[in-house]
Amino acid sequence: MELFHLRYFIAVADELNLTRAAARLHLAASPLSRRIRDLERELGTPLFVRSARGMALTEAGRALLPRAREIVHRVDTLPGEIAAADGHPVASVGMAPDVTAAVRDGYLARLRAAHPALAVRIRPGPSSELAKAVARGDLDLAFVHGRTDDPRLRERRIDSRPAGVAVGHGLGFDDRTEIRLDELAELPYASIRYDAAPAVYRATGELLAVHGVHGRIELDTHSPGDLAHVVAAGQAFTLVALGSGATHKAFVGEPVHVLPVTGADVRLTTEAVWRGDREDDAVVRLLIAAAAR
Repeated sequence: MELFHLRYFIAVADELNLTRAAARLHLAASPLSRRIRDLERELGTPLFVRSARGMALTEAGRALLPRAREIVHRVDTLPGEIAAADGHPVASVGMAPDVTAAVRDGYLARLRAAHPALAVRIRPGPSSELAKAVARGDLDLAFVHGRTDDPRLRERRIDSRPAGVAVGHGLGFDDRTEIRLDELAELPYASIRYDAAPAVYRATGELLAVHGVHGRIELDTHSPGDLAHVVAAGQAFTLVALGSGATHKAFVGEPVHVLPVTGADVRLTTEAVWRGDREDDAVVRLLIAAAAR
């Protein structure tokens, strides 16, 4: 058994879907399935029930999951623990895709100024995964999009900026400098999987419905870059933070207009989240203080 077997098992257990787990791991589904079956053979028991309705953990799978998380967490945190023992503290910070360079770089600069010896490891990922990692203790703090309802977490608004609409050429908006949401009522709204940032997509859906936009295309991916293909083909529009961020960058060079929205306050917010019961930890206190400025 290798450590990657446990990482793969955790991803499949979290997603209960091989395709989604493979995308999260940047693998194809077929080799991922083989690795999971290798692990089951080595342990001598099935870890998942597979059926036409999907996947579910067996009793053995449910028993393994917390142990697998603990093992992977211990391995991942080992470099930081060794560095801390040698007098070099390490912090793990999550960054959601559309956190701006200004927020990220300003935060890291403040940390360096406050504690030059602190090493910061950045972990990118979807907002929901990062918030869960903070709740589990795998991350010390994360910058995510949308509020969290996990009672273990505390949060602070860090950034709020206008969002616009990305829409393909030739759909009637080529000569426009701004757009109203109700003008898009006949075009579906495309997004990555809603579970990437549930609070964001819930609020977005409610806002679009108010303006008469009811069509939806939810891509089975967590990668904002995949939206460019659907939007550039004229099959849908999407919302994108103006000026920077992974989603905005996905449309650079594409036959797409990115237009400010008029008649509605469309914004993307960034929150810093951390565990409330770790606020007395010296490193976490430093991370929170840097985020507050």
